[in-house]
Amino acid sequence: MLSESVATIFSPYLSLNLSGFDNLKLVVAVLTEKGEECHALIADIMVDEKQESSYLVRWHKHFIYCGRTNSYGNKIDEVGDLGTINPESIEVLQPPVLSMQQVEFMCMENAHFDHC
Repeated sequence: MLSESVATIFSPYLSLNLSGFDNLKLVVAVLTEKGEECHALIADIMVDEKQESSYLVRWHKHFIYCGRTNSYGNKIDEVGDLGTINPESIEVLQPPVLSMQQVEFMCMENAHFDHC
């Protein structure tokens, strides 16, 4: 369940199904464009009693879930229970910060390939 602040900022992108890394780049780009400080992370998260390596973005007190590191169709979500994140597994990433024009191209490419 998304908090109101996360849902408001990312509402134009919530219907997308991008790879976890593309979602990570999108979330970082949107927050950076708004002048917000955020941190891209990779961490192990407990999902259905299994630990899955996933991309996250920490923004204020929110952990935005971008998807598993090995999957191609993920929706942006929010980690509701921070206890599911293994703190010892957290690594800070330095993904490229895309311009909003690059984000648009990435989303158009994804939509094109989804229908082919």
